[in-house]
Amino acid sequence: MSNRGSLDRDTELLPVPCHHQSADFLIQSTSERESKRYSERDTECLSVHNEESKPKNSWLFQSGDRFQGWRFTIFLAFIASLVVFFFNLGFMLYTISHHRQDDTKGVLYQGECDKVQHLDIGFHLLINMLSTTLLSASNFGMQCLAAPTRRNIDRAHQKGKWLDIGVPSIRNLFRVSKGRSLLWICLASSSLPFHLMYNSTIFSTTSVTAYHIFLGHGDLGKISSPDLEVPLQDTDKWSSFNGLLSSAKTGSLQHLDPRECVENYAQTFQTTYGNLLLVTEQVSTNTSYAYLTMQGVFNPQRYLEVGRPRADPYEWLCPNDLGYDCEVYLPSIQSQIKKDNWTVASHSSSGGGWKVDYCLAEKVRQFCKLQYSFPLTMVIITFNLVKSAILCYMWFGMREAPILTIGDAIASFLRRPDPHTKGGMSPSPPRSGIHALYPLHKPRRYFGKRKRWGSAVSTRRWVFSISFWFIAILACIILLVYGISQIKAGSPVWRATLGEANASTLIKGGNWPSTLIPLVIIANIPQLIFSFLYFAFNSLLTAMNIAAEWSRFAVNRKGLRVSGSPSLSQRSDYFLSLPYRYAIPLMGVSSLVHWLISRSLFMVGIDAYGPSMERQPDNDVLTCGYSPVAIVSSIAVGSVMFFCLVGLSFRLFESGMPVVGSCSFTISAACHPAFDPNSQGNGEVDIGMEWENDDEDMALLPVQWGSVPVVGPVGHCSFTSGDVEEPHGQQKYL
Repeated sequence: MSNRGSLDRDTELLPVPCHHQSADFLIQSTSERESKRYSERDTECLSVHNEESKPKNSWLFQSGDRFQGWRFTIFLAFIASLVVFFFNLGFMLYTISHHRQDDTKGVLYQGECDKVQHLDIGFHLLINMLSTTLLSASNFGMQCLAAPTRRNIDRAHQKGKWLDIGVPSIRNLFRVSKGRSLLWICLASSSLPFHLMYNSTIFSTTSVTAYHIFLGHGDLGKISSPDLEVPLQDTDKWSSFNGLLSSAKTGSLQHLDPRECVENYAQTFQTTYGNLLLVTEQVSTNTSYAYLTMQGVFNPQRYLEVGRPRADPYEWLCPNDLGYDCEVYLPSIQSQIKKDNWTVASHSSSGGGWKVDYCLAEKVRQFCKLQYSFPLTMVIITFNLVKSAILCYMWFGMREAPILTIGDAIASFLRRPDPHTKGGMSPSPPRSGIHALYPLHKPRRYFGKRKRWGSAVSTRRWVFSISFWFIAILACIILLVYGISQIKAGSPVWRATLGEANASTLIKGGNWPSTLIPLVIIANIPQLIFSFLYFAFNSLLTAMNIAAEWSRFAVNRKGLRVSGSPSLSQRSDYFLSLPYRYAIPLMGVSSLVHWLISRSLFMVGIDAYGPSMERQPDNDVLTCGYSPVAIVSSIAVGSVMFFCLVGLSFRLFESGMPVVGSCSFTISAACHPAFDPNSQGNGEVDIGMEWENDDEDMALLPVQWGSVPVVGPVGHCSFTSGDVEEPHGQQKYL
């Protein structure tokens, strides 16, 4: 029996699979008689879990072996990655042959902005489903690669070291084979493009129209020859006015009352309406129409270049001498409208203003685009193929079954107990390592005090995880405060919808990139950071749940949860080692945070058109924008996630069973049901007596942890399918 002590402070907590030694290894470490005994009594029992008894040079196993247990899950992961690969490849081939390309970008659809928005949402929902599927398959593969085999565990224990079991582990990579470590690194690295690029392979651009504003009577369509107070040689203004006249004669001008007019034209980017007639009676004659001004497509970078950092996208609505952003003046306009006294200031040298009765707006043709990036798609397809190839190799080529769960480890150690953990003894305890840190061979009393879930995680790991979350949230708050400081008081950004482009929240600067690939990476960096936070969160939650499962074995007798095909009383494994009551809400909240982050920092693409619907590529906008509301929401949900995890850490385990974390050594030390600490010769490791367990079916039956019957002053606690008693404090246990 053991308690946690200082051992768990060095434990890396992350999930892992089930394994046993090869026959060759056994022949080296046991007598010929014991090796024969092992092969005869255990080959049938371990046909699913122990595949090392097969020849080392066999490449292809029997077809049935590849569709059982954890290997079948790897097969499903490979098929899932293959489905995603063929979808991505088919998408690229179809778009190349059916849609036109512009340099590195292709156009999937061009037309109504609402339809583009709906298609964009649909494609991104599909992309996130495919991405989640592929990354889940990849994560399971990484879990299998980082999980130790029984051979790895035996070698580590022989050197006085230990490995992680049941949690994703980085430290295990230094103990498993170099080939598996390399494959793990390849799988992990190939996930980066999916975090940074996949969501941006398909993106939308908005067509925005510049427009002229005119003043005059509302009966424009009834006047045979209206007079525009603009020189005839100013063809651009006359062309826009004639367009208004033509629409008025056909009755297609949109009638907007003053409130609707301000709401529809007080937009950073105008996509619906174009040239505008402000109906007023304050003109010289009934046939005279005045020209107010032109509102161009708002481009924050161009305004910076000409020294106008405060330029507004709808400055015609505000007084000419306004010294601050026009959006701050909007409440004053709304107040004027309520009093039926909305006045538009003159932007000419003569000054003055006009009282507006209502507006007549021209509907414009929309050219919004749903586009895809050919280079990004090629990158995604390439790394998708890498993942599929690795998972395929794992399905065919991994001959040794990994120990993925604590149930796998207990089953393995009960079938063949490790002599190096019998009583916690080592033939030559090293100066550093597990025996120096935690002398398990010394009998101790059982206190039976129930610890909290958080004790399953080392202090070092808690400090690292809390610091990581704190730094990430603090960085978000600092950037939010800085962003808010760039917004003038009274700005309506707090009333804007999530992900809405606003003049005050567009990122601009002399060194800010204006090309697609850098902007895509910048916009998706927060997604990558949250992915790291999610894996840290998942690791802590998994570690605590595994410790809770371990603790229940001291209360209830039940079958082991294994990653292979369960037999008799054994149970099947959870996917990625988390119970569904935790895994499903965690995935849902994670998806919500990813979506909020995508609305917090996003790419803004604008195609500029002139008042006569001519393309103006020099006025195009490609930058990033941010949403303070979405940032606050992301911080709030992320903080709730973290505090829920901290709250779970205060739960009490169901028993006072010692908390061993994910340490393979202490798990193995609790699996010696036939060991008697009072017998002679227990101070040495007897390699020839590896088979302590006379019950070959013990790992297949319901097991329980407790005090096993021994004769002598020192008791012994172990997992067993036989009778056990609850330990008590009057006796010392080993």
